[in-house]
Amino acid sequence: MKEQAEIFALYESLRASGGAAVLATVVRTSGSTYRRAGARMLVTGDGRSAGLISGGCLEADLRERSASVFAAGKPLLVTYDSTSPDDILWGLGLGCTGVAHVLLERVSDTEECGVIEFLEECRRTRRACAIAVPYLLSGTGPVLTESRVFFREGDTPGDDGSGLEGELRRACRSALVSRKSSYVSLTVAEGKAEAFIEYVPPPVSLFVFGAGPDAGPLVRLAKELGWHVTVADGRPAYLRRELFPLADELLLSHPAGEHDAFTIPRGAAAVIMTHNFNNDVALAGSLFRSPAGFVGLLGPRAKSDMLIARLAADGIVPTTEELARFHSPVGLDIGAETPEEIALAIIAEIQAVLHDRPGTPLRLREGPIHR
Repeated sequence: MKEQAEIFALYESLRASGGAAVLATVVRTSGSTYRRAGARMLVTGDGRSAGLISGGCLEADLRERSASVFAAGKPLLVTYDSTSPDDILWGLGLGCTGVAHVLLERVSDTEECGVIEFLEECRRTRRACAIAVPYLLSGTGPVLTESRVFFREGDTPGDDGSGLEGELRRACRSALVSRKSSYVSLTVAEGKAEAFIEYVPPPVSLFVFGAGPDAGPLVRLAKELGWHVTVADGRPAYLRRELFPLADELLLSHPAGEHDAFTIPRGAAAVIMTHNFNNDVALAGSLFRSPAGFVGLLGPRAKSDMLIARLAADGIVPTTEELARFHSPVGLDIGAETPEEIALAIIAEIQAVLHDRPGTPLRLREGPIHR
């Protein structure tokens, strides 16, 4: 999400100066590639760029290919096949033994593909969305078609229609339900076609309860990932903008107050670090009832045992599902001691849980890195 914000910032500066750019999007991959489909990079006419579509091995070549898109104004679909001996001739040395199809499109005040504006609006409103990019299958490789569909979470249901656009709209709906990107095979008047149905999740919402000194590194690291961060505390002296300049929201809220369950978005992450046991109990009772996908408590295991016992004494018995979302002691076991190291451990566990990963070393993972 940070990458998306950087692309939009560069695009906005471009619009202000009246320039043009080329947007590169990975629309299909197979085998081992550094980035998956959906990775983007914006290249301006004066050589500036934002985002990456590889680990740096394709970017220089794409800048050169962008020149023809700048000149012709027509989209171009480029295939990089690092499984081929030709990879040696390119001098790219990808070393990933995979295939990546990259779509290049010109964007300017007069020629806009609409993708950047659409993604920014969804990011700003924190809504998931789906984008369908169809292309014909020919003997020489994929050929981009003119159709494209944008669909937001919460868009009014209606008649999707018939033909290619109707099929793509239905595929976008399915992507929003499954929360997964996919490829679909289609039959159109021009022949066989495929479409990349990209699911784009909203930014991760992180709620940090407690504005102590150790909350600062957690906020900074979360913002480095492009997450939407809210810091909540009932002490005005601690909850000051100069102490949390990167936070998206500062919420002056008491443990049993207005931050109750309905204010926590579905799937959000919440970390309790008030360093006050009574406040922790009140917060946990509220967060267990919320739709948060991750509830973490800072402190030793004995503290969480006491908290659960205290809630039970107050007549609040968390369900099995609620306890499954409760992580205490919060954070991965990486030997963290300092506030910065603890923040890293917490962020890493949240990332793993939200992506249904165990948080183990990649060298122990069987199968591909990316699903």
